Amino acid sequence: MEKKIDSVVEQVKNNFDSRSRTGIEKYGTTLDRDDLTFIQWLTHLQEELMDATLYIEKLKSEVENDNRYVITKESWESAEKITHEGFVYVKFNDLKRI
Repeated sequence: MEKKIDSVVEQVKNNFDSRSRTGIEKYGTTLDRDDLTFIQWLTHLQEELMDATLYIEKLKSEVENDNRYVITKESWESAEKITHEGFVYVKFNDLKRI
């Protein structure tokens, strides 16, 4: 039986590896460190989630304003489409900004 590889999972794993190397270079330690309390770890997590919320808000504002991307008839017709288990996955190559 052929072993299937999930390219998305592989990309996420690569991103984690890269992020780990960056953290080790920047902070000189790994997450195996034991010099932080439980509350300090929770504070780090909270700060990261607050950053994520800011990124979400930024992207929402781009969509809500006139800086959003639109799908035109031409981009829909020229897009790569893959059907899998009843879903259509679309890769657009030429979305237009309005």
